[in-house]
Amino acid sequence: SDVNVALVPLGTPLLAGPGAIVATIIFVKQANSANSTAMMFALFIAIIVLHIFLALVLSYSTRIIKIIKKSGVTLIARIAGLLLAAIAVQMIADSVRAFISV
Repeated sequence: SDVNVALVPLGTPLLAGPGAIVATIIFVKQANSANSTAMMFALFIAIIVLHIFLALVLSYSTRIIKIIKKSGVTLIARIAGLLLAAIAVQMIADSVRAFISV
């Protein structure tokens, strides 16, 4: 078999990376501080829907790659990188703004 088992754990940080974990922590903290059961329920539903979506994408990933081909994968990776950079810049700007206002 030509499958490298050492590469398998690399998928986990990509699906539940530091950004996703921090965002979840912040949303849970906001829901707790607002004492809102509706917000907690909405967060729970969002996490379930995201898991279902990820399961579908991973299940059909070979078919998706056959459809979008290598150039489509490159395009999606670049768009994801651009979004990640935009989110990082926004988070830095918010942090600087919060630091200055203190």
